[in-house]
Amino acid sequence: MDPKLMFWTGALANMGAVVALAALGVWARRRGDIVRHSRLMLSGGALVSLFLLSYLVKLVCLGREDMETWSSGAVWLLRVHETCVLVMLVAGFLAARRGMAMARTRNVTRDPSDPPAAPERVRGHRLAGWTAASAAVAGFLAACLVLFGMYERAGLV
Repeated sequence: MDPKLMFWTGALANMGAVVALAALGVWARRRGDIVRHSRLMLSGGALVSLFLLSYLVKLVCLGREDMETWSSGAVWLLRVHETCVLVMLVAGFLAARRGMAMARTRNVTRDPSDPPAAPERVRGHRLAGWTAASAAVAGFLAACLVLFGMYERAGLV
């Protein structure tokens, strides 16, 4: 198997783990476990950061993919995937930032002596979080199709 294909197979597994952590984080929030929600979401963010670093190493060591053999549909699908990842990165950053800004509020600490979080901050965090999670799922599904095409072009499917 080609080293680039091995890298992208690992990257897909990593993105699957990010989606799983996000799903578990949503589940923790729905149960009212804010601390676990925060840990799971930040763990997903850490996996994304590790991927970005590994991608830079991959570019230096293995270079870019040769897309001359890719159909226009395959390139278009890759661009959709990349757009989903960009939306996930921006929305995830905003969600994390807004979540950290609520760290000492009653919404997180459950302490009645702490001030409540501003409703617009809570709505902004929720919107950014759902946007990031939705983009992660869409990006993962697109990545599955992109990787399938790469396996197909390599004659492995």
